Amino acid sequence: MTAQRTRDIEALIKLWEVGMPSIPPPPASQFELWFSIHAGDFGTLAYGLQECARLYVQRRGIMDQDHCIKHSSRVMNGYSRARRKNASEHFPLNILTKNLADAVGQPGLAGVALTEGMYWRIQRRALAIRQGRIPAPSPSTAVTDKNVSETKKAA
Repeated sequence: MTAQRTRDIEALIKLWEVGMPSIPPPPASQFELWFSIHAGDFGTLAYGLQECARLYVQRRGIMDQDHCIKHSSRVMNGYSRARRKNASEHFPLNILTKNLADAVGQPGLAGVALTEGMYWRIQRRALAIRQGRIPAPSPSTAVTDKNVSETKKAA
């Protein structure tokens, strides 16, 4: 177990103890199992424990450790499933980065929102430019902030 994982487990145990003070936390092996199931996603585990603590408060502390573990697991599984299902809606790279915009000769478009399809088209274009299959755009034809503002003024 890495030092970071040990710190993560300690933080989750503290979260458990603060949220559900009358219930002893599960052994570290339970947290390791949750990390392996949820691909090391600390946020998923923290969310599951927070929701269990919320239930603990609603039930005024009338829960046992087994019920807390099962409820936390159910919440974590549902959260992970929902995140996987909606992954395409929240594409991780949803803006055009400066270095990718430069690679395709469009530095003025850095920061523009992208769909997943647009991102992969730009990646294919950058690869084709690097491989020499298509010519790199010249600076005079590249879209810049100045060109965009001049076009808007002319319209």
